[in-house]
Amino acid sequence: AGNHPSVVFYSTSHNATGYVDDMNPEMIDGVHNPRDAWAAQNAERALHAEAIIRRLDPGRIVYHHHSGNLGSMHTVNFYANWTPIQEMSDWFGHWGTEGVKPLFTCEYSTPFLWDWSMYRGWYRGKREYGSAPVPWEFCLAEWNAQFDDGAAYDITPEEKQNLRWEAEQFGAGRIWHRWDYPHKLGAIVFDSRYPIIAAYISENWPAFRTWGVSANSPWEYGAYWRPRRGLRRARRELPVDWDSLQRPGLSPDYVHERYEQMNTAFEPPDWVPTPAADAVCRYNMPLLACIAGPRDAFTTRGHNVLPGEAFKKQLIVINNSRETVTAECRWSFGKDSGRATITLPTGEQERIPLSLTVPRTAAPGRRELTAAVRFSTGETQTDSFAVDVMAKPRAVRRTRRIALFDPRGETAALLRTMGVRCDAVEADADVSAYDLCIIGKNSLTPDGPAPDLAAVRSGLRAIIFEQAGEVLERRFGFRVAEYGMRRLFRRVPDSPLLAGLDGVHLRDWRGEATVLPPRLDLDVTETGHTVRWCDIPVTRAWRCGNRGNVASATIEKPACGDFLPVLDGGYALQYAALMEYREGAGMVLFCQTDVTGRTEGDPAAETLARNLIEYAAGWTPSPRRTVIYAGDPAGRAHLEACGLAPAAPDAELAADRVLVVAPGAARQLAGRAAAIAKWLRAGGHALAIGLDAREANAILRTKVATRRAEHIAACFEPFGADSPFAGVSPAEVHNRDPRRMPLVTKGAAVVGDGVLARVRSRNVVFCQLTPWQFDYSRERMNVKRTFRKASCLLARLLGNMGASGATRLLEHVSTPLGAGERRWLDGLYLDVPEEWDDPYRFFRW
Repeated sequence: AGNHPSVVFYSTSHNATGYVDDMNPEMIDGVHNPRDAWAAQNAERALHAEAIIRRLDPGRIVYHHHSGNLGSMHTVNFYANWTPIQEMSDWFGHWGTEGVKPLFTCEYSTPFLWDWSMYRGWYRGKREYGSAPVPWEFCLAEWNAQFDDGAAYDITPEEKQNLRWEAEQFGAGRIWHRWDYPHKLGAIVFDSRYPIIAAYISENWPAFRTWGVSANSPWEYGAYWRPRRGLRRARRELPVDWDSLQRPGLSPDYVHERYEQMNTAFEPPDWVPTPAADAVCRYNMPLLACIAGPRDAFTTRGHNVLPGEAFKKQLIVINNSRETVTAECRWSFGKDSGRATITLPTGEQERIPLSLTVPRTAAPGRRELTAAVRFSTGETQTDSFAVDVMAKPRAVRRTRRIALFDPRGETAALLRTMGVRCDAVEADADVSAYDLCIIGKNSLTPDGPAPDLAAVRSGLRAIIFEQAGEVLERRFGFRVAEYGMRRLFRRVPDSPLLAGLDGVHLRDWRGEATVLPPRLDLDVTETGHTVRWCDIPVTRAWRCGNRGNVASATIEKPACGDFLPVLDGGYALQYAALMEYREGAGMVLFCQTDVTGRTEGDPAAETLARNLIEYAAGWTPSPRRTVIYAGDPAGRAHLEACGLAPAAPDAELAADRVLVVAPGAARQLAGRAAAIAKWLRAGGHALAIGLDAREANAILRTKVATRRAEHIAACFEPFGADSPFAGVSPAEVHNRDPRRMPLVTKGAAVVGDGVLARVRSRNVVFCQLTPWQFDYSRERMNVKRTFRKASCLLARLLGNMGASGATRLLEHVSTPLGAGERRWLDGLYLDVPEEWDDPYRFFRW
């Protein structure tokens, strides 16, 4: 390259010298070098190539593209899929404190545009990358939901086009490329992705720069801009410079059919930045000023505080320009304000500690810490941080006789801080004499002793605090995600369990959770690092701490039994962190929110813990009902698989019955319409599944209207605790197999596009998704996902009416795991899990 000023590095050995642990946050340091024999041989060849280059040009850096620890630096293609934002901010902490070599993320994209799919590099035992013909599964709404809640299901026409096309491919048994969709997987038309990418950049890139990451190459930045409206895409002729034809380089005659990204096509004014582009421009410039956490944990995003509480933050100023700068810094939080002037040499950073106090008289609500930094270059940067002031948690006002099984003592310590008195008991205690039984955090193992909770059926209430994933899965029989959620959503916002908790309080809690270890114990297999999920080896990314966790191990919503999700989140909102299970005259609260044993208390966690005790102490059972079913045999079989024992269509209508009617019911209930109408007027409950207006009105004497139309998605706000739709989210009505069905249009209170509806005067609920009509045989994963969601929906609607199937959950909680048992197959879900059912599989693109 001679003296050419644009050449800084020489790159060689492209993607040839990496190894399985080159992204491992504990091994990025320039010291660890865990190569196997094959990788070591490649590294030897790469170093030979480097020696040749250095002989030709000893004055420039040579790096090996994606090599891990090799040569002069640690380089890595860094694609971490959906690693949580907080963990990404902490990822390079070990390198930042222990590293001895520069770190270059020579390809970086977290999340990558391909991550909005379900394909993760392996299909039928074969590994491929982005060019693979596989069932990619376009999952924009599902992945967005972990950030946007139900609003993610307000999907665009382009999303619907892709889902229709994908369903056709599944139906025909075909596989496809990511670019075969009507709108390819990485198409810039999907605007809902950009605020999520921006959230990652806005949190992670300041952290990377504070850790001192040497270089970062954002691999997809060109896709963060959209072409302006009215852009002319016609062929453009270029003048021929006849005098320069012999000079090196290309001399094109015209430009046509451009690869439309900001870095490859048109002129800069032709591109409009998305929120992701704005974030790149804000956080990737030579100078940076931002508000961060305190000195010992600058990445923390804790924001919940109490009146009168003192807290600490920092103002971090970084100079990556080529000259020394001065900076005039100002900050303000209510009456607390300050200023400082600093001089910052190139390549240096300054961390200004901020000690702040919430006024003792502060009312609950949001306040802002603001900062402005004026550089000597004339540039001014501003930043703000939202601080949420909460009401002081009140004392627990009512308790009953409480038994506590808590061998580790962590929950006992929590209860003492709340002034809750309880009797410590052993596993063999008779807890039926108590009003409430509490099982403490991590008090159970898969095969260890536990109290007998059979008395729940007779009225006992129980709270099971945080348990590790292996207990939830192997002992209880749940499907589980051990994925540190830093954001949960209120599925039943007016539940007494959530008193004093707004949505903003359920994210980025202070301190670290301790339910799970900060690092994940991974097996190394031919497919990479794996864990066992439902006894299936599935790939998994590393875990980088539990800072900010709101829930570390969450429960996939069951399709059988009466489980009311109160807090949920994650992929497709399918994981519950706080769930109420009702059986007989009693109930069990499963609290997987990380309220116990945090390294630092959070007011929201403390408020929720108090609410749990009060709610359980004051809980009273609602009426329980059995089911009468009329409809096709497949519907009866589905209800029986859910653990119900539906009575025949001619069974007596009584107050303790729920009438479930499905297609075919009109013939079976002929002559009973008047009696049914009278029973409904007297307070009876009916659930109509998949009926059109003609059949529904004939059976129930309603006056609803329906239209046969396509249903894919619906968007609606969470319902209250007294609603027949309590606990239902837009995720449960998302249909990945688009089809026409009778949607309710009038004569009832319509939800969404009419996929749900309610006739208040008759206690009639309409559900137009019919689970047993979704046959997912022949590997149609789109249909399977819809079946699973629709089954959860049906179970929830029945539970809200007081009807639920029997499960073995109480026996599983109380009984140690036996040899060979696979309890996750025993009665809580209606489908058999397979590898692609786990959304958190990992593949480094």
